[in-house]
Amino acid sequence: MKFTKKHWIIAGIACLILAGGSAGLVAHHQAQVKAEKTAQEAKRTYDKLLASAKEATEKAETFKAETDVKAAQEAIKKLDKKDQKSLNTRVEKVRKNWDFFHQADKAVSAAEKAKTDQTIKTAQDAVNTLKDAMTKSKKAELQKRLDKVKTELKVKKAKEESKAKAQEAQDQADHSAQPANNTQEAQAEVPATGISPEYGQYSQAQAPATPSYTAPATGGAVAPAQPNPNTGSSSSNHGTSSNGSGGSLTPPAQSFTGWVRNEDGQIIWSQGGFSSLAEAGRAAAQWANTNWEAHSYGAY
Repeated sequence: MKFTKKHWIIAGIACLILAGGSAGLVAHHQAQVKAEKTAQEAKRTYDKLLASAKEATEKAETFKAETDVKAAQEAIKKLDKKDQKSLNTRVEKVRKNWDFFHQADKAVSAAEKAKTDQTIKTAQDAVNTLKDAMTKSKKAELQKRLDKVKTELKVKKAKEESKAKAQEAQDQADHSAQPANNTQEAQAEVPATGISPEYGQYSQAQAPATPSYTAPATGGAVAPAQPNPNTGSSSSNHGTSSNGSGGSLTPPAQSFTGWVRNEDGQIIWSQGGFSSLAEAGRAAAQWANTNWEAHSYGAY
C-alpha cells in the first residue's frame, strides 16, 4: 500500500493526539502528588498543635503554677472542636481546684491572725475541700500552717487556765487569812434576803477608849459622862478611892447591838446587850426574815 499525502496527514494528527493525552496524564499525576504532600504537611502541623495542647494540659494538672491553666486554655483553642472537649474538661477541673486552694489559703491566713476556735474551724473546713490528688502537696502545706495555729491556741489556753487557777488559789488564801469576826471595825450592812448572818461579812467600829482617872488624895473622882451609842443618853461612872490615895474607873463589859433598816434607811428594830457580834447579827437576821418591811440588817 502506497502512503499518499493524505495518509501522512492523518498519521501526524493521530500522533499529536496521543502525545497530548500522555502530557495530561503526567500533569494530573503531579497534581495528586502535590496535594498528598500538602495534606501530610498539614496533618503534621495539626498533630504538633494537638501534642502541644495535651502537654500544656498535663503541665497544668501538676498544680504547681496557676499560670499553667491559662497556657493550656490558649493551646486548646487552636484545635478542632472535636479535640477540644476532653482537654477543656481536664483544664476546668484544675481551675476549680485553684479556686478551692485560694479560699483555703485565705481562711488559714485569717486563723493565723485571729487564733480563735471559730476561725480555725472555718479554715479546717476549707482545707478539707481540697480532695483531688493533684492538690495533695498544697493541702499538706496549708494543713501544716493550720496545725501550728492550733498548737499556739492550745498553749495560750493552758497559760490562761493556769493563771486563772493561780489567781483563784490566791483569792482563797487571802479570804482564809481574814478573821471571821473583826471586833475593831463596824459591821457591813447586809440585805435582808433570808441569809444567815454567819455567811455575811461583819466588822465592828472601834470602841472609843474609856478614860481612867486617879482620884486626888482627898477622895474619889467622878468620871465624865460617857455617851450611849444606842440611846444618845449619858451615864456616869464613879471612881473609888483606894487607901486614901485615889481610885480608877473600871470600863464596862463590851456588848453588841443588832439593827434592821427599812427601804428608806430608817432603823425599825434594834436590840443591844449581845455578848458577840455574831449573836447580834443572828438576832437581826431572824427579825428581818420574819418582817416584810425589813430591807437590810447588821450589827455593831
